[in-house]
Amino acid sequence: MDTTCNFPPEEILNPIIGKPNWEYIILWMLSNNKVCSWSELKEKINKSTLSIYVSRLKRDGYIIKSEFNQYQITSKGREKYYELGQAKRGGRKLSYPPKVILTRRNYDHWILWMVYNNNYCKWADFLDEPLSINQSSLSKNLNDLISKNFVRKEEKEYKITQMGKSEYSKMLTQYDLDRQSILEEESKRITELTQKTLKFFRDFDIRDRDTQFRFLNSVLKLEYSKIKNVLRNEEDFHKILLFLSINHPSEYPKYIFPEEFSSKYDIKKTTLDYYIDEIVENQIFTTKFFKLEIPPDRIYYFQSDEKLEMMLQVITEEHITKFTYLNKLFEKSSNLILPLDMNSTVNAILEEACQYVFHEDLKSSLLKFLPGYINYLAYKIEKEKKLLGISGKLEGIIWQNIPEILQEGLSMTSQYQFIGENEMNYYLDTGILEVIRPYLASKPDSVYKKIIHSLDEKKYGSTLELLNSVIKSGKKDLDIIIYKAMTLAYLNRNKESVDFLNKRIKSTQVDKDNPLYALYYFVLGFSSMALGEYENAFEIVDKGQKFYPDHPLSHALVALVEGYNRMYEFDSEREDRLTEIEDAIALDAYDSNKARYHQLKSQFLLESNNYEEALESIDNAITLNPKNLDFYNSKNRILLYFDKFDEILDILDHLLKEFPEGERSLKIRKAYILREKKNLEEGLEIINELIEKYPEDNNLLLNKIYWLQYLDKKENVLEIIEGLLKREPDNGMFHDTYGEILMNFEEYEKAINEFQKAIELESNEWYINQTYIKLGICYKEMGDQDSAIENLSKGKEFTNKCFCDLDTKRNWLTIAELFLAEIAEMEADF
Repeated sequence: MDTTCNFPPEEILNPIIGKPNWEYIILWMLSNNKVCSWSELKEKINKSTLSIYVSRLKRDGYIIKSEFNQYQITSKGREKYYELGQAKRGGRKLSYPPKVILTRRNYDHWILWMVYNNNYCKWADFLDEPLSINQSSLSKNLNDLISKNFVRKEEKEYKITQMGKSEYSKMLTQYDLDRQSILEEESKRITELTQKTLKFFRDFDIRDRDTQFRFLNSVLKLEYSKIKNVLRNEEDFHKILLFLSINHPSEYPKYIFPEEFSSKYDIKKTTLDYYIDEIVENQIFTTKFFKLEIPPDRIYYFQSDEKLEMMLQVITEEHITKFTYLNKLFEKSSNLILPLDMNSTVNAILEEACQYVFHEDLKSSLLKFLPGYINYLAYKIEKEKKLLGISGKLEGIIWQNIPEILQEGLSMTSQYQFIGENEMNYYLDTGILEVIRPYLASKPDSVYKKIIHSLDEKKYGSTLELLNSVIKSGKKDLDIIIYKAMTLAYLNRNKESVDFLNKRIKSTQVDKDNPLYALYYFVLGFSSMALGEYENAFEIVDKGQKFYPDHPLSHALVALVEGYNRMYEFDSEREDRLTEIEDAIALDAYDSNKARYHQLKSQFLLESNNYEEALESIDNAITLNPKNLDFYNSKNRILLYFDKFDEILDILDHLLKEFPEGERSLKIRKAYILREKKNLEEGLEIINELIEKYPEDNNLLLNKIYWLQYLDKKENVLEIIEGLLKREPDNGMFHDTYGEILMNFEEYEKAINEFQKAIELESNEWYINQTYIKLGICYKEMGDQDSAIENLSKGKEFTNKCFCDLDTKRNWLTIAELFLAEIAEMEADF
């Protein structure tokens, strides 16, 4: 058998004018050979360049890896190959709208059809026959479509956006197209996927027709392009969808566990777990997935609007409607007519659902599932994609939430420590430290007044400088020592706090009759827990309980330490003593402290997914202390879990009246909630108004950048960030943001320069762990695997050391691990 590889002619490999088009060369070789091995491709392209372009072509679905070190072109890749060939010969083959669309002369629809059915369009494509749109009309209509985020412009090329694809589908229904024509339009995506899907079924021996159908339905609804910036292996994406398709309630009692699936289908369990969580819990796609938990360790998944869910919805809505209508009808009737109760209604839903939709054995699991599902139907919840939780800085899921620091418009001083000295550090909400203050001395001495005033304004750096000055002058009072240790804890300088307390107070000094030492134990326990020194924290808890059994802070410290122990899973065998928070609430005389205890309780309830109880607890805090803005922020974070955007907007409007000094942060939050509701223009208007009112606040311009990035306004984004860097060339966060933007536009070499500048300028800021990880990702895309591994590993190290919340820490560690695993896999292949 002839195994000679066909190579492109010399004029393609070494053109007289310009550089070689490596993308075209690879596609040429794969189009003119049945398959090509890595070594054959490497004969004409150096390893580094080949690695970059093979990764991109695989990511974009133009080529696939068929066997070990064997690459094949896809049908989509052939279209790209022919398109590139046409361009080299001076022309492109374009698809044009059918006659029925052209006859209406609706230019918006013509343009949408063109950008949907072609990879991209240039200005001249709309001027030529058969469209012949005049330049004035073309300019007006294109600008309108771009402003609505249906079309985006990149390097003089017009492309359709995700919102544009949705608008295109709606547009088709306005025309008198026969059913076959509509099916032909909608089947284009299916045609693109056919070869890939059939090969996937063959490679993994997927024969069950129901599983095949569910899988294809998921592939069509969940677009890989939305996460390809992170999950570069499309086959892994298909394996994740296969897992969801196999573990469906209709397949009960059959089930495949994640460990078994990971081994059988050769996908890392960390990758599988992470993206199942992103798809089902964080809903990064618009399609909602429900999960049905079967004790002790099985979870089945099904989609909204699929047959099973639609049948359950019909059954549920019928019984809920019956419950509502009949109770309303008989509410004023005699007592002889018994009203329906919700328990009987739920039981009726269960009986019918298990008769027609679900297996009878699933009844007890359905009983737990139904309250949440009924709530979902009642509130018409249709969750949109969420990036690392709520709103992403940029398109891909690797971007952090808009930092609280930025939303608050705070200027963080160098006094804060964001990267700790220990190998692992843990985030504890410093708001709970406020419970110490009512017990500390408030003497007429002017020094104490200054300390209290500085703490009230949350100027912790200034507070620390003041306390250092007082201590240096010779003042050694116990309350001053506690004030300083507490302030260090506010600044995340927990190791300094512990060392300072241990140096100033010896265990033999503790006076059982002096309640100030209960405060000493509270700060010491808090800082020890933040450093991950949980065994020391447990000992401190025991001492506090022994010496000050009736002090509210002793009970609060038990709840604090036990709650974070459970959250961070330090010692799972330890007895759960969270109920001690109730004792603290009962014993403490200060309403402000009681409110803080309720807030702490709410945080732990939220972490354990007890949303309703968490909401009730934070409402108690607000009732006790309605003038504390922090409690409303906590409530809004809980309401986000329910997508209760209108309720959040009502709260924010109330807060704007009550706390006018917080206008900037409150209005920024309002703008982002409006964005979640798809009210883009009103949200952007709020940001623009703030910029006009506070022109000196560059952080507001950063918020505008993220907003415009969301709208795919590349040119505006670049203009603003470059302007900011001219104003503040030594601002590390601006360089980091510029790097993210360039990374999103796949300008990796320029992004690397910006990330390096950010690290050089501010090597210990709150975002620096993320900078290293993003830098590593860029190096990977450039084919520099050694630098990628070095920076991803550094990012992991700093993420472990950072004082950031648990979700952020988990997400960035997982992202680093995923890219390191991908590099290891690539190196194994090569």
